[in-house]
Amino acid sequence: MTKPARVALFIDAENASPKLLPQMLARCRVFGRLTVMRCYGGAPGLKKWEKANAEAHILSVMTLASATKSNASDFALTIDAVALLHQNLFDHAVIVSSDADFTQLAVHIREHGKGIHGLGDDKAAQSLRTAYDSFTVLAAIAAKKAKAATPIPPAPAPAKPAPPSSAPKKAPTPPPPAKEIPRTQLLSTFEKLAASGTVTLATFGKTFRNDFPGVELGKGKLKKMLVAVGLTVDGKQVVTRKA
Repeated sequence: MTKPARVALFIDAENASPKLLPQMLARCRVFGRLTVMRCYGGAPGLKKWEKANAEAHILSVMTLASATKSNASDFALTIDAVALLHQNLFDHAVIVSSDADFTQLAVHIREHGKGIHGLGDDKAAQSLRTAYDSFTVLAAIAAKKAKAATPIPPAPAPAKPAPPSSAPKKAPTPPPPAKEIPRTQLLSTFEKLAASGTVTLATFGKTFRNDFPGVELGKGKLKKMLVAVGLTVDGKQVVTRKA
């Protein structure tokens, strides 16, 4: 009876999501039986994988606190993969990461006659993908990116304000034309009254209205009219000619 191929799974905890672990495991089982499962990262990266690793019996490999470089977990994953390769402990290796730093590791494993496969998202460089026997873009990542790429329909244009009414605006009523001063009549009344003596404003108005009933003086305008025709009205309301 032929034994199933042995599969080793290496997860870059800082470059993969535990939500996609079921897809990772399903892909690995296509190649054979999972015999090695390890997840690499610093304390923060492994924290998010803690529950998933416990449920799937995946060994968490923490990067030493003294290793402060951001790719320290990549080195740890590479060292273990090479060590297990040369101990002949797997037939296929599956690396979960989109990090191009694993390109040389993939080439090294393939050169030693083992199967090498990659899992990641579509940001992975083409040079990394071709280093593997196969590279699978995880469905959830692809779906998420496709959703993000779906164009958002533009918001409806705001309603245009109603155009102003085309009805012509009513022109303002022009002020009535100033009435002409009845110069001749005013001077005639003054000469008539002055011949008899002093002319008061009140007497002037009364006489003028009797002599020229059809001529309007305008309320309170008599004094101004008299001044306009060359007469004066003093403080005692006496009408005289200007000197």
